[in-house]
Amino acid sequence: MIGENTIRRSRKLILPSIGFVIVFALLIVNAYLLFKGRPVAGSDNAEHETVIESVPDEPEEPALSDARQITLRSSLPEDESRLLFDGSYWTDAVLEPGEVFRLEADDKIAALYIVWGTYPGEWELETGRSNYHGGLNNFLHEFVSLDTPVQNLTVHSPSAETKLCDIYAYSSGKIPDDVQRWSVLDGKADLLLFPTHADDELVFFGGIIPYYSLVQNKKVQVAYLTTNYYDEDDYRVRPHEALNGLWKAGARYYPVTNMQPDHYCETLEAAEEIYGKDAFLEFQVEQIRKYSPDVIVAQDHAGEYGHGVHRLGVRSLEKAVYDAADSSCYPDLRDKYGLWDTPKTYLHLYGPLEERTVLNYETPSAVLSGLTPFETACQAYLCHETQQKWSFEVYSFGSEYDSHSFGLYRSLAGPDIERNDLFENIG
Repeated sequence: MIGENTIRRSRKLILPSIGFVIVFALLIVNAYLLFKGRPVAGSDNAEHETVIESVPDEPEEPALSDARQITLRSSLPEDESRLLFDGSYWTDAVLEPGEVFRLEADDKIAALYIVWGTYPGEWELETGRSNYHGGLNNFLHEFVSLDTPVQNLTVHSPSAETKLCDIYAYSSGKIPDDVQRWSVLDGKADLLLFPTHADDELVFFGGIIPYYSLVQNKKVQVAYLTTNYYDEDDYRVRPHEALNGLWKAGARYYPVTNMQPDHYCETLEAAEEIYGKDAFLEFQVEQIRKYSPDVIVAQDHAGEYGHGVHRLGVRSLEKAVYDAADSSCYPDLRDKYGLWDTPKTYLHLYGPLEERTVLNYETPSAVLSGLTPFETACQAYLCHETQQKWSFEVYSFGSEYDSHSFGLYRSLAGPDIERNDLFENIG
């Protein structure tokens, strides 16, 4: 028989062993649950540890699909309808004052891109759900986005006879980049450009627009001194080429155009005889006061290759930058916009070569799809299809008309030291 002492000794051995096993098991379980992110109830960590649980990733929002171009039909007579959809700047449908016509498609229309042949004035678009008032800014290239896509639209034409060049329709989605969606610059510009003719802003100003508008995200306003709109031979295409070139270059604010007809003048005297010495002055003063730019850029004092109208425009601007700050000049414009003394004014090729600001347009940029600003300007100039027959190009280094080279004509911000940025010393 087992003695009582033996039993006591066995109990002393067994009880600690059982306790050890229980503690060891709890440690194993606790370690496993901690690894899973859940502390054991009753442990010191139970009230303080953050419970880490596996949470499924939130689904990403699907990328906006590309909008599709939609085939339209028109209630206008067949010969007129054909002109609306032929994609040619050389043809227009003529709309009678207040004429009403319908547009329809098999797919739902989410947006319209309208190319007018003449400045339209106000017109109206009726969808059955909403009415849209167009032409408020008198754009030749006009974009209309509909709140609710529809298959049928009614167009109420402007109150005067109007030429309508083309209409494009798009489904819902991301609108193609080459569809122009212009804005009006309501307020201050960073940079105001005064090209004499459409395409001078590319040929002689090079990569200024793509660099400052897209790469530097500056507010760039273009103000043309003359227009081809009145030229019966090419008015249909030159204003369209101007808009296409600006958009391609990266301009997003609709250009201002002085409605002075374009004339070629070989000399300054010939230009003064046709236009008058101060023909551009009031227009320039108005734009300076209206947009209050930090920087103005204009063309060469010598007219680049001697063009008399280029020279006239620059001589006018040299006066305009002072008149814009003079309260005695153009009091109506003073009362409307106030006065403005522009901090910096540059002229193309102005002054000694060693004192000029030389702009770097040669760095590729992601916002330009990997192109340089200069390359972008070259592509934009190709939009001026009617001008490709001439010998002009976007002039680069080594050319006597180098589009990188500008002289500081007037400054309220001190002299340029680095001479590589139009906005040097502009806070």
